Amino acid sequence: MTETEIFAYESLYYELWETARRYRTIAQFRVIGNSHDERMIPMIEVGQGDQVIFCVSGLNGTDRHMPSCLLRMAKEYCRAWECGWILEDLYDMKQLLSAWKICFIPLLNPDGYEIYEKGYTVIRNPVYRQMLRMQETICTEYFCNARGMNLQKNFPTSYYRKMRIYHEPASENETKALVRILQEYQGKGFFSFGQADKRIVYFRQPQSFGTNQKSYRLARHFQKQAGFCMEKFSLEQQKKDHEIQGEGTPERYYAELTHQPSFRIELPSGLGEEERILFENRYKQIYTIPLEYIFSVGEL
Repeated sequence: MTETEIFAYESLYYELWETARRYRTIAQFRVIGNSHDERMIPMIEVGQGDQVIFCVSGLNGTDRHMPSCLLRMAKEYCRAWECGWILEDLYDMKQLLSAWKICFIPLLNPDGYEIYEKGYTVIRNPVYRQMLRMQETICTEYFCNARGMNLQKNFPTSYYRKMRIYHEPASENETKALVRILQEYQGKGFFSFGQADKRIVYFRQPQSFGTNQKSYRLARHFQKQAGFCMEKFSLEQQKKDHEIQGEGTPERYYAELTHQPSFRIELPSGLGEEERILFENRYKQIYTIPLEYIFSVGEL
């Protein structure tokens, strides 16, 4: 398996289930909720510890590579644990995963993911299907869920502002599924993976100087490790920028919920063979970031 291999939804779901079955000592499969079109949202927990971090992708239907990337990441971690490997001559998987647990949610928006590949006819609910057919966005540019909601702006943050009537925070099944799991585990860190610019975004909190400093140092470290540019996302910026003020992102929600570091990792997308090779190299730069976080967080 390579990260440039893009799995269909059913294959991705099965691979997660099979990985947990294959590595049952270290991994556990769980369905955290259903989409509006009744597709199950899978999660695989890798690790035996009480300390938890989250790795989430697939909020946008146009994120083609990242769900498969997180699947590969989970499988590589499980294999390294079973074999007793020390990844990159630094990360002792037996030691790290005995104290920590990584919750991988590779595909939060299965409806949008399926629409990209198979068109709007893949939606089984006749009301949603007709609604989607009436809008003018082509399938390969459609990033919302089956009800037309952008999940990246649907989380109940302090500065969420309703943009349209009936659009309430956490109104979507997919958002509720992630909110429930974050509230259940709380955890010590959150990573959202997507496709856009080559950058790392860390989320500042006005009430926690210590956490902000930790987030900044970690983001700087990841920046040097992966060669990305770094940006901060702060409530002070939200107050000044009316457009950003309305966004209810999962990264902001987690930062407010737990006061723990929260990051957005983005890689550029590309469909050509040259871009796929470049994406392979970029994946190699980021696949140890969750391990580096676990390795480093106790030292900061």
